[in-house]
Amino acid sequence: KGQHNQLTVIESNMSIYSNCSDSYWKERQKRNPKSPFSIASVSVLGFLAVTGSFHYYQRKRNSAEVVLIQRRSLNETSDVHWKQCESRVNSRQECTSICQPERNSIQRKTMHQACLHGCQMAHVASTALGCRGKEEPKKSPRTEVSEEDAMQEIGVMAFDHCSKFQGVEPKPDVFATCRKYHRAGTKQGFRMGTDAMKNVLDEEWAGIKVEQ
Repeated sequence: KGQHNQLTVIESNMSIYSNCSDSYWKERQKRNPKSPFSIASVSVLGFLAVTGSFHYYQRKRNSAEVVLIQRRSLNETSDVHWKQCESRVNSRQECTSICQPERNSIQRKTMHQACLHGCQMAHVASTALGCRGKEEPKKSPRTEVSEEDAMQEIGVMAFDHCSKFQGVEPKPDVFATCRKYHRAGTKQGFRMGTDAMKNVLDEEWAGIKVEQ
């Protein structure tokens, strides 16, 4: 009975790692329920599982303590922060405002569509760059990007982003309009992205200080 209770506790501890592992050991016990070697093996593995769990939660707790002592920098952000940042920027709304003058142009419908397309494509991309920073191939962690770098990095996409208007009349005015507002969207999106991330991190840090 004592051995049975011991196995029950061990199996419970091991369940945090894998249900498949539980099934394996239960099946093995059926084949050799009283084997001293099996009991010893399970005991050792159970001890390792408990020890591993302790170290995992200890590392997790220590990690949380690091966050508590200072505000995060961009290179310490995660996917959660990036999504929060990007969700605060409405590229469609911003570009609708930016492209308002084109609603009064001679080729109103075509020019306005080209403006909205170019602006939104760039605005979304540059907002993400402002929120996330740049991940260099051989460097870790991420690095912050200057507005000049953002204009260059997103700017090279302008031709591809606006290519659908290259053959639209009046040529090359519609294509040029798309590229013009692609640049405007890049600048505005990047600024809004960096501001949004700053606010996300400031609010997180303010909340941590309140809890302290």
